[in-house]
Amino acid sequence: MDFNKHFKKATNRTKEKLLEGIGKAKATQDEVFDQHAANLQKQSKSCERLHKDVKTYASALKTLLAAEKQLRDTIRDAYEQEWPDREHLTAIFDNLDIQTDELEKKVCEDLPQTVTQYVNQFPDLKKKIEKRGRKLVDYDSAKNSFNSLKASSKKDNDPKLAKATVELQNAEQMYTEMNNELLEILPAVYDSRITFFVDTLQSLFNANSVYQTDASKFHKQIVMQLDKLGESMDYLRVARPEARALTPIDTTSLASSDAPATPDPSKADSTSLRQSTPSPTVVVSPAPAAVPTMKPRESVVSMANSTNPFDDEDEAAEDEKEATPKTEVEEKFETKVYPKLNAQQTAAADQAIAAARRQKKEPSNPFDDEDDEKTEVEHPVSPKKEEKEPAPKPLDGITNEKRKTLYFVTSTHEYKAVDTDELSFEPGMKIKVIEANDADQLDDGWRLGELEDGKRGVFPENFTKKL
Repeated sequence: MDFNKHFKKATNRTKEKLLEGIGKAKATQDEVFDQHAANLQKQSKSCERLHKDVKTYASALKTLLAAEKQLRDTIRDAYEQEWPDREHLTAIFDNLDIQTDELEKKVCEDLPQTVTQYVNQFPDLKKKIEKRGRKLVDYDSAKNSFNSLKASSKKDNDPKLAKATVELQNAEQMYTEMNNELLEILPAVYDSRITFFVDTLQSLFNANSVYQTDASKFHKQIVMQLDKLGESMDYLRVARPEARALTPIDTTSLASSDAPATPDPSKADSTSLRQSTPSPTVVVSPAPAAVPTMKPRESVVSMANSTNPFDDEDEAAEDEKEATPKTEVEEKFETKVYPKLNAQQTAAADQAIAAARRQKKEPSNPFDDEDDEKTEVEHPVSPKKEEKEPAPKPLDGITNEKRKTLYFVTSTHEYKAVDTDELSFEPGMKIKVIEANDADQLDDGWRLGELEDGKRGVFPENFTKKL
């Protein structure tokens, strides 16, 4: 029975769509609902793509954090017991492991779960939209059947017309209920996309920011620890045996002592052969500390003298004469002192010049005082006129200017002001974010805010969380 009923409904719907397609039946149009359905389709496509990328990012981050943990374990094992502050290095690695676990939980577990829950609502909404479309076809079919029977019926109490009226009322009621429900749900779901994106991305980047800030501090401590290890290399070095210094062998004395007084003529050939083949001489260089280091210029001169043995002594004397004046001139230039006036002497000279000018301007006639006073009033001397006015700061005047309140945030970390236009706050303080003008010249990642005590200034946005 149910199968026949569903088959009949499917047949009637197919027939109605065919008639509407060829223009013989009138279809109900709802442009508002069509716009909501299009918005849902676009929203679901964007969120599904974000869901896919978030899962990929979480998987890659989990692999990276696992590799970092493995590297820290290897360094912890390789750092020997005798090396300095091994316990301190181990404590730093333990803190990094804790920070890594927190980041992995927030980004690799909580974040994908939140996105998955939000994306799972779209399949149900799409099914409801499809069901609403089927109810709309049933309503159009019942309405067209009722209109055709009403036009062809000649009796007032026609049973077919009464049956068509009941079917039309039922179809209209089911369609209206489904349509009204979707008209309430779809706009709310579409508006929730802003809150979803804000919460999701803030959770992601805030977790990364906290981890990177803390990890950066620990990494700097590790670098300092490794500097200490490098400085302690002298007393950690393995002891080495000292090499014996061998005296060089004087080959000339050996040759003179071993040579026979009168060579034997019968052994002349063998002796000449031995003399023609040079025997290897062992020369042991002295210790490296005894070898003096030669300057580049001296080495060049010595090489030149050694390569050309036919240079005269006169040329060496001329070189010495040419080098001597140049050295003297350089010494004269180096020892010459140029005096400079300090700031106090310059100020004293300026005061003396100003006093002399005032004495020249004093009137010899006592009755000219009033005229001089008038001239001084008309032309006042402003000593600070030549001074350059300081450039206006980017945030001058914001304390008394009314600004529009954008939203409120609460601080998640402590921040101490580095400049006069910055805000200092502790964790958990409430900050009112106000509108910034182009003249404020805010950097990226900074916002203009006001504390509860009325103080205004700029603050880093990544140290806060939006309420």
